[in-house]
Amino acid sequence: MVSTQGLELFVRKDRLSDEEWFVLIEARRSLIKPYLNTFTLPELGSLKCLCRASFTHELSMDCPEIGGDEKFSLETQGIFYPQPWSAIERIPNSGLRPRPGDVSCPDGIMQVWGLTRSGLWILAEVRFVGEAGYKRRGYERAKTVVIRQVDLSTIISKTKEEPQKMWRDLGEVIKEWAEFRERLYNQALNIARMVGIEELALSLIS
Repeated sequence: MVSTQGLELFVRKDRLSDEEWFVLIEARRSLIKPYLNTFTLPELGSLKCLCRASFTHELSMDCPEIGGDEKFSLETQGIFYPQPWSAIERIPNSGLRPRPGDVSCPDGIMQVWGLTRSGLWILAEVRFVGEAGYKRRGYERAKTVVIRQVDLSTIISKTKEEPQKMWRDLGEVIKEWAEFRERLYNQALNIARMVGIEELALSLIS
């Protein structure tokens, strides 16, 4: 039976506090956790979180140095989201030295939060350097990635993410799973119907 833990917090008129959003996020994690092993999940290294010119590229593209907890790597599977762009720490007077017409691309640190296949909260600190890139359009190359298991309050503190958005992001993942399974079911149902029609046709001439 699906848990309704946390629903009572919505029966109110005043706004929810951050602590109450933490309760809702943890309730949503509990809702997801039993099913994490039944779905295809992306690897941390496939996350498109760094920017090159006007498009993003995968974290593992530049083969950065990996540190932190040894049980995690860029192959760790789960649900991952980078922190808001506005919250990324930029290092002044570093990285690409722009000329007229160039894109400014300083060095910096990005935080990526995740929920692993085993239901653990993790935080990946990505240190990157700004380089000229193609036609000096700017390129952010990951140098090191430190991955650690953390608690929810640490994620919120480090990423500056809004708890409500984090809760909604996890909800969107669940809805995407449901839509994917529904498409698979409909495809299988159509095939089963065709098989039934073929077998009926065969029975008429047998």
